[in-house]
Amino acid sequence: MMNNMGFICIGAQKAGTSTLHDILMQHPDLILPELKETHHFRDEEKFNQGKNHYFDYYFKRKNQNSLYGEIDPEYSYFENSANRIKSYFPNLKIIFVLRNPVDRAHSHYLMTKRRGLETLSFDKAVKIEEHRLSSHYNRIHFSYVSRGRYLEQILRFENLFGADNVKIVLFDDFVMNTKFIVDDITKFIGLSNHDYDYQVKSNSASESRSKFLRDFIYQNNKLKTLIGKAIPSRKLKDMVMHKLSQANLKPSNKEILNNDLKKDIYNTHFKHEIDNLENKIGKDLSKWKY
Repeated sequence: MMNNMGFICIGAQKAGTSTLHDILMQHPDLILPELKETHHFRDEEKFNQGKNHYFDYYFKRKNQNSLYGEIDPEYSYFENSANRIKSYFPNLKIIFVLRNPVDRAHSHYLMTKRRGLETLSFDKAVKIEEHRLSSHYNRIHFSYVSRGRYLEQILRFENLFGADNVKIVLFDDFVMNTKFIVDDITKFIGLSNHDYDYQVKSNSASESRSKFLRDFIYQNNKLKTLIGKAIPSRKLKDMVMHKLSQANLKPSNKEILNNDLKKDIYNTHFKHEIDNLENKIGKDLSKWKY
């Protein structure tokens, strides 16, 4: 059993974690899961399979002399994840990338819409969000505003792992000065310096080429069930779905959020949250205010 798990980047979703993953995986002394986002600590069924399964199933490479890590933005939002991670790895570095919660919410909405799961306008979806989050499935897909309440999420992990072991990074800083931020993270998790390729761009604005294939991937259907029965390996199924999803994307123009709606969502949901967060982390968040 591996004991050299060094860090987990827990979020936030739609805050550049895919790009961070693709950069960090270039380091020869770092081993990340074969596919980003295992959701092992989010989903009870996966977690109950145990620590040995976690390493055997998700990590293709094995090396006792390497540092292991994971990047999965689901872990910051789903409350049980923190205690589950702690039960496996009592001493761990935690990384949290924070994005303007209004922009993050809209980006999340566009992803859900792109997958064919969202039919409401962004304004309407935000207004009824609280009433939608009654199931695990809905919390995964429709938690646009609630995922942006970062302060309680940060405190949850600080209480378990200690404030010194929780690193807060701003998405804007990561975008504007990628090299500095990645070098700082590399040092934080205990790796040597590395000459990364910083030109990686992951999860750029996109849309589905085929709605049929999109619905096959993201929605329950008889065809997917039938094909799934013919593929006994869960890992292979995940790999196939990931490859299909990536192949079905094509570039698109990013939908711009109306400034008046931005201000309304900020004032209704995030004004006091951002003020309190700014005081907590000691970083200037004036760009997040409208």
